[in-house]
Amino acid sequence: MNPRIEARLVAVIACLAGIFVTLLLPKGERRKGAAFFIGWLVPGAGHALLGRWRKGLFFFSLLSGIWLLGNWIVGFRPVSFDDNPFYYVGQYGSGATYLLSQFMSGGKAFPREALHPSWFDPGLLYVCVTGLLNLVVMMNVLELRATAPAPVPAAAEAAKPAEAGPAVAPQPSPEKGA
Repeated sequence: MNPRIEARLVAVIACLAGIFVTLLLPKGERRKGAAFFIGWLVPGAGHALLGRWRKGLFFFSLLSGIWLLGNWIVGFRPVSFDDNPFYYVGQYGSGATYLLSQFMSGGKAFPREALHPSWFDPGLLYVCVTGLLNLVVMMNVLELRATAPAPVPAAAEAAKPAEAGPAVAPQPSPEKGA
């Protein structure tokens, strides 16, 4: 299949899936559905949408770095089914990075001329791992709260009942005379 047609098909299916996930979730969970889909498009963006900026930035920089390194090794070409079927399927999880590499595609992936051919497999692996790790990050979005828990005010702390002091040992009852 033509890589550009395949990329368009994946984009359309992903958009439809995102819309259905968002609409099928209960009202309070729709934001998580949108964050899940946006997290597929841009790694870490779902966390940022839910207010977890540091976590989102961490995931974005980590996954983007792995993706860039892997794609640099394979000449910024997408992994084809002929290269490795497992890596080919794994790259779908990386969303916009996968679509970007499909649109930039100039043909079959091959290692850069400056690198030894033994680097080709690790390059493909990095691209695949980016997609698979992004799927894990997306699943984490569904477990997050929309906002961070509110801090407990000092007045609420003071209203807590005081803990009981040390337990007093029971007094022995006086014995009856014989």
